[in-house]
Parts: sequence; structure tokens; C-alpha cells
Amino acid sequence: MRRTILKWLHWVGFGFLLYFLIVEPDDAERRASSAAKTDALATHAGVGVLLAILVAIWWLTYWRNGLASRPGPKLPAKAKLVHQWGHRALYWALPIMMLSGGLTGLVAPFPVLGFGVIPLNFGDGVITLCDIAEEVHEIAFDALTILAVVHIAFHLWRHYLLKDNALRIMAPKVLHRWL
Repeated sequence: MRRTILKWLHWVGFGFLLYFLIVEPDDAERRASSAAKTDALATHAGVGVLLAILVAIWWLTYWRNGLASRPGPKLPAKAKLVHQWGHRALYWALPIMMLSGGLTGLVAPFPVLGFGVIPLNFGDGVITLCDIAEEVHEIAFDALTILAVVHIAFHLWRHYLLKDNALRIMAPKVLHRWL
């Protein structure tokens, strides 16, 4: 059951990461009207709240049970260290990115409404503090993206070069015949 929950968290989290890579409020600001800016920020904030819930569940399972994955027997000693520390880095990077995004929303000098409905702040923040928090959030997101790419590359290396079926661990059973 735990593995099934982690698979869902893993793939839904990956979907959110793709969403944030594709849709960014700054992109809307550069090329759209103020209504589009507001919509982009509202969607970003709303999806951020959903991701925060997902990260909280994931984080609690990590604190309660530790890392779910164990390095496979085919992994060389250095790769076992990379496996352990890479997963731990992801577990820390996710909440740091979420907290920095939440802080950015809280200190914004304008109202932030998740999905255009859920009030996430009072709208009386300071622009300088908001700019600093936004910069920290963007750096945290970039670091998380790099960690995710390294994570994907590591597990592709394990699966295809070491041939230890690493992808089957987190892939739905329906996809196993192609792995």
C-alpha cells in the first residue's frame, strides 16, 4: 500500500513539476494583459497549494518511515551514496521550494487568490520583501529542477545500463511490459 501511495505522489508531483516548467506567471506578465497576469498567478498559486498538500503527505511519510527506496544490489558503492543523498536532497528541496513560494505569496503587496477564489494573503505586503522572496523561490525551483533531472538520469542509468529494473519500482504495473 505504501509503495502505491508513493507511486501516485511521485507521478502527480512530476506532473506538477512539468506544469510549473511550462506555465510561469512571469511569462504571462511579459506578453499579456493584466487579466492574463492575474489568471496566471491565480492558477500558479492554486496549483502551488495542491503541490504543498502533496509535499506535506510525502514529507510525513519520509519522517515516519524514512526513505522508501533502498539501493539495489547491482549499484556500485559510490552510486549507493548518490542514491541515498540524491533522494534526501529531493526530500529537502521540495519543502524549501514550497515554503519560499508560500512566503512570496504571503508578503505580496497585492491579493493572491488560489485559482482566483481561495484568498492566500491579505495583500498588504512590502514589494521589496516580495521581490527577494520571489528570487529565493525561483532559485529553489531551479535547484529542484536540476535535482529532478539528475534523479531521472540516475534511474535511467540504473534501469538501462545496470539492468536492475529500477524504473519498474515506481512505474505503474500497466507500463511494466514496455520496461
